Amino acid sequence: MTRSRKLILPLGALFAVIALAAIVMMVRASADDLLHQSARLLADAVDGHALLTYEFETPEKDGSGTVEVWGRKKVGPNGEPAFRIVEVLDETADGEDRIGSIAVSDGNKIWLYRPQKNTVYVGTLEELKARMKEGHGEELTGHDFPEYDEAEMPQTPEEVVDWLLEHFMAERAGTIDIYDTAAHQLRLVPIPEKMPDEFRANGGLFDIWLRTSDSAPLAVEFSGAAVGSGKITASVLELNRGIPDERFTFAIPADAEIVALADLEPPSLSLQEAADIASFEMLTPGQLPSAARLEGVNEVRGAIVQRYRLPDGATFFVAQGADGAAQAPDNANGEPVTVRGLTGTLYQDDGGTRSLLIWNENGITFSIGGDLTADMALDIANSLN
Repeated sequence: MTRSRKLILPLGALFAVIALAAIVMMVRASADDLLHQSARLLADAVDGHALLTYEFETPEKDGSGTVEVWGRKKVGPNGEPAFRIVEVLDETADGEDRIGSIAVSDGNKIWLYRPQKNTVYVGTLEELKARMKEGHGEELTGHDFPEYDEAEMPQTPEEVVDWLLEHFMAERAGTIDIYDTAAHQLRLVPIPEKMPDEFRANGGLFDIWLRTSDSAPLAVEFSGAAVGSGKITASVLELNRGIPDERFTFAIPADAEIVALADLEPPSLSLQEAADIASFEMLTPGQLPSAARLEGVNEVRGAIVQRYRLPDGATFFVAQGADGAAQAPDNANGEPVTVRGLTGTLYQDDGGTRSLLIWNENGITFSIGGDLTADMALDIANSLN
């Protein structure tokens, strides 16, 4: 009898451990399932409307505000979405005020209204993307957005969830009310070996709240990090209710200044300012065509571009940036040339009056092009110092 009891006790403990492990696995799977349900819901939604409040705190800036958003999928000629974003209530960030700012798109054309400047920027979504990459984010939207590689970003809700579950363990953390609506709370715990070094150093946790009725995302919060914290919460979230077409058009105020996105130039820099922001040693020409003058210096997608003008109205540029910053012309055949002791590629028009010279040097891509002969482009290149 004593021996049986000795066997029963460790067996009972073993079963308890197994049962506990099974429960933990069920909770983990349940959290994953809820995230995938939310992704499917958003992927299948045709249109949506939300009233969002946000708040953030960083060592440099604090802010909060309210944004109302309408959206409809696959409206543009290539499946682009239509949307309308209006900052409607309090909005503060170190004294800044963007109340009334509006961004509207019908899937092709876009309007950006900045009431404080009484200016409407008009163009296409592609032009907006290009201007944002050229550093116009603060001017156009009032917010300065960090650089990112669009090709590396998740493109669908399902891809977002798959990416999250590769880098985080999802755990259920109870149920709470978000603006009187019941929501599951999920905590995303970073998997250390999957995190970039800078994320591990800064720390931080993500919490997500999903509506219990359909797993729609009602809030997301990032907290506990050295770089700061932030939270976005939906007080209203409606899907597939139908949105009038008029919501995706914009009536330009009669007295507003209208600026075409295509006409915006990258912010101008001095040579010293350009050298200071470059992540490489910037070179400048020691020899230029007669009477050529520097017209401007810009930072475009990480490359420094020096623009020059000649007395007859001709122009050319000298650009340098990360490896691959310059691209060859479409449907053009270049010839190999020697430049600065290296092999480059020279492209010319039929008349030989316009040229483009591209080469790589010490991990930096250089390009010189415009109203130049091949000899002029090579002379400029060989004079860089």
